[in-house]
Amino acid sequence: MVTMLDCIKRVPSLLEKILEGAQENFEKVFAKIPAGQVDELVFIGSGTSFTGASTARYLAEKASGVRVTVALPEEFLYQYSFRNPHALYVFISQTGTSTVTMDALRYVKGKGFLSLAVSEKPDTPIAKEADAFLDMGCGREEYGMRTIGYSTTVMTLMWLGIALGVRKKYLGREAADEYYRQAKAAAANIPDVIEKAMHWMDVGRRRMMKSQFFAFTGTGPLYGVSMEAAVKIWEAPQFPAGGYELDEGMHGPNYGYNYNHAVFVLNDGGTGNDRALALARYMKNEHGNGYVIGVGATDEKDLAFVPAGGAFLCLEYAAAVQVLMYRLAVDGGRDFSILGIHAKMNSYFQSHTEKPSGEN
Repeated sequence: MVTMLDCIKRVPSLLEKILEGAQENFEKVFAKIPAGQVDELVFIGSGTSFTGASTARYLAEKASGVRVTVALPEEFLYQYSFRNPHALYVFISQTGTSTVTMDALRYVKGKGFLSLAVSEKPDTPIAKEADAFLDMGCGREEYGMRTIGYSTTVMTLMWLGIALGVRKKYLGREAADEYYRQAKAAAANIPDVIEKAMHWMDVGRRRMMKSQFFAFTGTGPLYGVSMEAAVKIWEAPQFPAGGYELDEGMHGPNYGYNYNHAVFVLNDGGTGNDRALALARYMKNEHGNGYVIGVGATDEKDLAFVPAGGAFLCLEYAAAVQVLMYRLAVDGGRDFSILGIHAKMNSYFQSHTEKPSGEN
C-alpha cells in the first residue's frame, strides 16, 4: 500500500521532472498564448490550488515583471468589479472538476480573455475548456489531502512566471539559469528535510498532540505554506488550525494564545526574523508550546534545517509541514484508507461535480 509519506517522498522526483520538461511545456503554452499581450497573471483556484497560488505568486511576479493576483473563484465571479482584459487568467484544479472554478473559466472565455488551465492531465474538463493547458506535474496522487499537488502547483506556477518573464524579455537567460539552479537545489534538499522532520516528530509530537489549536505563521511565500499547513492539519489529523502572515498574526491572534495552542514559526532568517523568533520564544517560555521550523532553532523541540533553494525554499518548508501533518494523523490513529469515502458529506454538497465535455 502506498502511504501518504510515500507521496511526500515522491515530490522531489516530480519537481525535477517539471524542470526537465519546462522548455517543451511552455513552448506549447506560448504557442497559444501571446506573451507580449499579457500584463497581469491572475491565479484562480480553491483549497490547495489557492494556497499553492498564494505561495507561488511572489516569485512569479518578480520573474515575470507583471502583477500577479490570486483570487478565489467565487469572489472572482461575484465580488470583483474590474477584470483586466489584458491579463492571462490561470485556472488551477488538480482534477479539473472544480465546479466554481469551471464557472469562472467560462465567464472569462465569454469575455474573450486569455485563459490557461493548470491540471493533472490534458483531458480534464477544465483543461479542455481553456485556451491552453499546462501540466501540473503531479501525476496520479493517491490521497485527496494533496501533498504532491500542492508542491507541484507551486513549482509550476513559479516557472510560469519565469517563462513569461523570459518571453517578454524582462528576465535574462542568466537570471533564469540561476532560478533553475535554485529549484534543483530545493528539490535535492527535500529528502533531508523529510528525514529531519520525522526525527523531530519522534521527539516532540506528544506535546503537540495535547494541543487544541495549531497556528502557523510566516512571511512572503512562507505565509502561503502556513495557510496550506493549516488546511492540511485540519483535514487530516483533524486539529483546528489557522495560517497567518507574521505581522498580521501579531495583531489579534497573539492575544489569544495559551498553552493549549501550538504555534509554529516558519522562518528563513530573512524579513521578520527577529519578530518571528520573539514569537517562538514567547510561546516556548510562557506556554511551553512554541516551535521554530527552519532557521533560528534553539532546542530539540524545533525543526532545524538550512534551506538550500533560494527563491524556491518554500518547497522545503512545505515538505516539513507535510510530514508534521502525516505524523499527527497516523500517530493519532487517523485511518487514511477511508478518507476517500465521502458519501455522507456529498449527500449535502459537492464541490467537484463538473462532467467532461459532451456529457449530459
